[in-house]
Amino acid sequence: MFRSVSCLLVGGALLGAPAVPTLAQDAPPSGREVIDRFIEAVGGRDAILAQGGLHVFMKLEIPAQGLSGDLEVYTQPPNKMLATVAIAGIGEMRQGFDGTTGWMMNPMVGPMVMDSLQLQQMRQNADMYANLYPEEMIASLETVGTETFEGVTCYNVKVTTTWGESYNEFFDTTTGLQVGSRRQQESPMGPMESTTIVSDYRALAGLKAPFKTVVRTMGVDQVLTVDSAKVVTVPDSVFGLPPEIQALLKK
Repeated sequence: MFRSVSCLLVGGALLGAPAVPTLAQDAPPSGREVIDRFIEAVGGRDAILAQGGLHVFMKLEIPAQGLSGDLEVYTQPPNKMLATVAIAGIGEMRQGFDGTTGWMMNPMVGPMVMDSLQLQQMRQNADMYANLYPEEMIASLETVGTETFEGVTCYNVKVTTTWGESYNEFFDTTTGLQVGSRRQQESPMGPMESTTIVSDYRALAGLKAPFKTVVRTMGVDQVLTVDSAKVVTVPDSVFGLPPEIQALLKK
C-alpha cells in the first residue's frame, strides 16, 4: 500500500520482526540478496502473503506551499487500491486500481484512465505482494554500489522491470530496511523525477511498515504521516469505477 502513496502524489501533479541475516562484508551482496534481507526485515515472505485489507488515514503536508490535507487509502489483496486526498483550496483528488483499470480524478486535469507506463507503475504500486519482487514484475536486481542516501549508508539496487523500466532503491546496510528510492514517475504533466524517503517503521498487520513518507518532486517535499491504520475486509464496491471513468472507457 505504501508504494502507492508516491504514485498518487506525483501522478496528481501536486505535489517483532525476525532476525535479519548479516551480509558478507568482503564483497557487495547481489541485488536478490539485498531484497531477500529486506523481506526478512519487514516480517518475512509468509507475512507479506498473509496480508489482509487495510484502511489507512494519513496527514499530508507540503511545507513550502503552506498546504495540508487528509489522505485516506483502502487496499485489498492482491492488487486493489483506492486513495483519496483532500486539500483546502485545491479540492479532492482520487486515484484507484480495480485489478485491471488504473484511473485518476483531479480537479486540475479532470478524469483520466491510465495507460502505457503509467498503468504499469500503478499496477505495481497497487500490488500488496510487490515487496516480494516477483519474477512477473522484476526482470533483474543489481547492486550497483554502496552510498549515503539521506544520511544512511545504503545498498543501491538497480531494479529493472519486465516492461523495461529501470529505477533505484536504497536499503540500509545495517537493518536491511528500505530507506527510499529514485524513480521517474509518469504523470499527466509528463515524466517527473521523484525521490521517495521512508522512515519510522512500526508494526502493522504482522509486518514492519514505514509510518512516514517524504516524496520530493521538483524540489518540493510532500510529507505523509500515518495517523491510523487497521486491518479490514474491503468490499469490491469500494473499488468500483466512478461514472466519469466508466464514460471514458466507453469512448
